[in-house]
Amino acid sequence: MRETVTLDSRGRLLLPAEIRRELGTQRFILKKKGGKLELEPLPAPESVKSKHKKLIKVSLEELEETQEKFIREGRR
Repeated sequence: MRETVTLDSRGRLLLPAEIRRELGTQRFILKKKGGKLELEPLPAPESVKSKHKKLIKVSLEELEETQEKFIREGRR
């Protein structure tokens, strides 16, 4: 799928509803590769925890904090 999108006056990018529904998340990792931008869907902490409940022994809150830290550190 290929869509043309624009930034609003505040620099926000609006993703079409169909794409948001297909991806099933509202959080993404933004990567700059050369002269291009790449959005990688970031799964909701709830879905990660339920999918890997035998492996993940931390609370949902701790998982969310870890995800936030990962996002912040990735922006550097």
